[in-house]
Order: sequence, then structure tokens, then C-alpha cells
Amino acid sequence: MGEKRVYLNPLSARTPLNRALAPFFPRYRSLLQLEAYPEHLRGPLRNIVMSTDSKILFLRNLKCACTSVSQLLYYYSEGAFYQRSIHRATRGVYLARYHWEKIEPVYTAHSGFLFTLTRDPEARAWSGFTNFFVDDKNIARHNHVRPMRDHGYDPARGESYNFDVFLDYVAHTLEIDPLQTSAHFRPQVYNIAYGDIDYDYIGKVETLSADLRTIFARAGADGFPPEDLLEQRFNRSEAPRAPLTPAQQRRVREIFARDYEAFGYA
Repeated sequence: MGEKRVYLNPLSARTPLNRALAPFFPRYRSLLQLEAYPEHLRGPLRNIVMSTDSKILFLRNLKCACTSVSQLLYYYSEGAFYQRSIHRATRGVYLARYHWEKIEPVYTAHSGFLFTLTRDPEARAWSGFTNFFVDDKNIARHNHVRPMRDHGYDPARGESYNFDVFLDYVAHTLEIDPLQTSAHFRPQVYNIAYGDIDYDYIGKVETLSADLRTIFARAGADGFPPEDLLEQRFNRSEAPRAPLTPAQQRRVREIFARDYEAFGYA
């Protein structure tokens, strides 16, 4: 791959800045508290969302209906959707990024219903690509634009060409370290620490409505969410999904082989 750059997420939050800010800000305090866990669990655990009654825990697998389901958990507590970014909410749900000290005892005792979602790897890869490099909506986009340009990214050359570039970029980053690869791009088995976290239910985006009815019923909230809420979707890509070429399909299967095997996608 030569001198092509990639963006790598840091593995540790034990920085002087985080230590200095932790006594004053929950975000930094939670980061340091999560340092007690193995490296491969810190990212997944930081993505837990818990209902305010501590009955339901949702581990966000990025690019798998995270915003929509987090909004439903907020609605479950508040009776309305959050009007700003749900991933920065300071009330109505407990986000591990701010409230790990509240979530940790529920998680370790397994006293709440813990679930996550997976998604067809082709659809998820396309969603990650369009979110960052077509719709230009993700706040972390700036971390990846220059490295993507090193790999050949050129908006003028169209989506199919740039999706090939994206797959090259993801593969290059994974070769260096899957744990430091963006959770928006890397295989889902890493995002949910598959095999290391004991889930009560692993649903699929493709059967989201039916799975959510099952999840809330098993968590003790039978009848929620009502039909009209199940139809609500947030943070959808504005770009329609283009058909992948046979070569792109083979490449996706190669890069995300563990997801196909673990979650039964054909």
C-alpha cells in the first residue's frame, strides 16, 4: 500500500488531558472508567444506551439503525423523540459515553435486557461509504478525507469508483489493526465484541420492526413501540444504494467474511 495514510482510532484514553478533565466532565470520566476493560471491549461498551428505568440496554453497532433505535429508547422514557442528536442526549436515556457509572452495575449483573442489531454487510458498507463520502454528514468525516484521497478518492469520478477506493481504504486499515479501524467501517463482530458479550437478543436491521416488538416484549414493555413509531427512521442516507459490481460484491465478502459467517447472511 506504500505511504498511503490511514486514520487509526486511539486504543487508550489514558491521556494527560483526559485525566485532567475527568473530575469535571462525565465524558472524560467514563472514558477512564472503561480503561479497566480489555481493549476489544472498550469501544463496544462505550456504545451502550440504557433506558432510564435500567430495564433495556442497547449496544449500538454503528450503521445498523443506531439512531432510530436510540430515539425509540428515548421515546420509551419521555413520550417524544429527542429534537437534537440523540447520541449526545443528556436526559431521557443513559449513554455510556456520559453515564458508564450508571450502566456498569446493570451490565455486570445482567439485570437489564441487552440487545444489539446486525445488518447485511453489503448494505452496511454502502451506508458507511455514503454517510462519510457522498452525503458528507458524519462529524468524523474530516479524519478520513485526506487518507481516502491518498487511496484515490475523487468525488468527480462517481460513486462506484469511490466505493472501490473505500473498500481499499477499509482493507488497508484493517490490515494495520481492526480495533483501531473506525467502528463505522470495520466488521460488525468487532463492534459488538461477538462471542465475548452475553446478549439476550441479536436482531437484524432487515427484520427491525418484528425484532423490536420481540425485544421490548421480552424486556417487559409489551405493546411498545406502537405501529406508528416503528415506521420512524432517523439518519437515513440521502444517496440511493447503487447495485454493486460482481467484483465489489466479492470484495465485500472477503473483507467482511466474519460477519457473513457469524450472522448468517447469504
